[in-house]
Amino acid sequence: MKWEEFNYKKIGIISASTLVGGLVFSFGIFPQILRYMVKQQMMLKDGTQMRGMFEKMPFPLDFKIHIFNVSNPEAIMKGGKPKVQEIGPYHFEEWKERFDREDNLEDDTLTFTLRNTFIFRPDKSGSLTGDEMITIPHPIILGSLVMVQREREAMLPLIIKGLSVIFEPFESGFFTVRVMDLLFDGIMIDCSSSDFSVKAVCSGLESEGIIAVHNDTHYSFSLFGTRNATDAGRWVVYRGVKNIRDLGRVISYNDEPEMDTYSGDACNMINGTDSTIFAPFMSREDLLWAWSPDICRSMGAKYVRKAKYAGLPMSYYTVGFGDLKNEPDLHCFCRNPPDDCPPKGTMDLAPCMGGPFLGSKPHFYDSDPELLNAVEGLTPNEKDHDMFIYFELTSGTPVSGVKRLQFNLEIEPVTDNEQFGSLPNVALPFFWVEEGISLNKTWTNQLKYQLFLGLKFNAFVKWFTILLGIVGSVGAGLVFHKQSTSATINVIPITVESAKSDSTRPAGQDNDGFEGDEGNLRNSMVSINNNRNLPPVINPLGNPSKLLKVDDGQRY
Repeated sequence: MKWEEFNYKKIGIISASTLVGGLVFSFGIFPQILRYMVKQQMMLKDGTQMRGMFEKMPFPLDFKIHIFNVSNPEAIMKGGKPKVQEIGPYHFEEWKERFDREDNLEDDTLTFTLRNTFIFRPDKSGSLTGDEMITIPHPIILGSLVMVQREREAMLPLIIKGLSVIFEPFESGFFTVRVMDLLFDGIMIDCSSSDFSVKAVCSGLESEGIIAVHNDTHYSFSLFGTRNATDAGRWVVYRGVKNIRDLGRVISYNDEPEMDTYSGDACNMINGTDSTIFAPFMSREDLLWAWSPDICRSMGAKYVRKAKYAGLPMSYYTVGFGDLKNEPDLHCFCRNPPDDCPPKGTMDLAPCMGGPFLGSKPHFYDSDPELLNAVEGLTPNEKDHDMFIYFELTSGTPVSGVKRLQFNLEIEPVTDNEQFGSLPNVALPFFWVEEGISLNKTWTNQLKYQLFLGLKFNAFVKWFTILLGIVGSVGAGLVFHKQSTSATINVIPITVESAKSDSTRPAGQDNDGFEGDEGNLRNSMVSINNNRNLPPVINPLGNPSKLLKVDDGQRY
């Protein structure tokens, strides 16, 4: 096909329309369609897929417990450096159910009671059965002595007397216990004595929620027994119908819109969700805020890098405790700022738990090195001990992630006490837990087919129309340029004077092989369009010019 047969105007209009239409669809229409579809699926409106999953999770969370066995308790009682050995993990399934639900359409809120149920999985716990006997610091003995000495030192003799009756013989701050008794089954505490000191100790422990009533004379202590298959508070969260960015955000817990645990308002605020649901359409600059009543604090996960999970593009987030001493806005988490703040990478759990516990990442990973140096037997590393989330921003889906928290019992010498006066000042690792989830192919395929194929289609439309529009526009420009160039007419006028002036030229051949006037006339022919030669131009006298044949230099 020849250049002059192309209609560059039509080509240009079609190309520009394709380019503009593709950009409008990709950046205007498709995002609105996607946003509408994601909102319809993710909001907690009754009848949606997300609402059903939120009410009763169709799969359990992985809940793993690691306990530190103390190998030198006698040496620690005399001020020696603690030596610990990690035992675990004990693997449990954690099922979450939200019941007794109430919708408030006007406020766009959902109210519910949360219940967590733990099921032991010995098949995933290796050789561990829960019947193992381990030696650990006694959380009630050491915890009570430290807290009373810090806050009510005058009552210390009374508390020591009560503890000596309850835990006779009162010789050590360590004891040996069956693992499952410590975790869920419970350790019996005899409070049957009529001694006032015993009543004071037992009532104090009960009021702090450290022990649970077993019968009229005995209490039970366990780390997780009171949390298993029991109500875990009354929650109010946003449904995300009116504003999808509020999806799952906690409004109140047990009818309280904020905590009263700390001295400052900033630390008592409830920020974020319960960590099982997040709002869609978040950016990498946004922190993934989650609040937990177990630690009485909101934590924000921070974007680190791009990542992949099950072949799908994700964003990788991590969580840190920071350095409270150097963060003035968070000094309300300190006991007496700025000097008496928790070490870097830790948080003081005493206001929340009622005992002298320090929270950190497992094995003091990413914490003050002095904490690690004070204990033997710890080997921190990022893979096993950091907290992370693989997060999909558009849908707000956490496809894989773990929360890891180590509980360290802070111990210190007890003033004027023979048995406990030589204890070292140390944060003694007690146990650490890991709560996490990793979606399998069943759920990642749903994400793939419902979201990522649409995103890929939009990307294809965007780049295809951009490429087609640019190529078409450039092609139209080239056609226009080619047609304009080939349509130019170059005319060299021929006059009698010019012809005569050439007649005096010596005989010879020109570039076309003609001689004299014949050569001049030959060179004066007109070229139009495709450069085809036309007949000689009519001269001004009205007589056709004649091509003269030259012979022996004579002109006829």
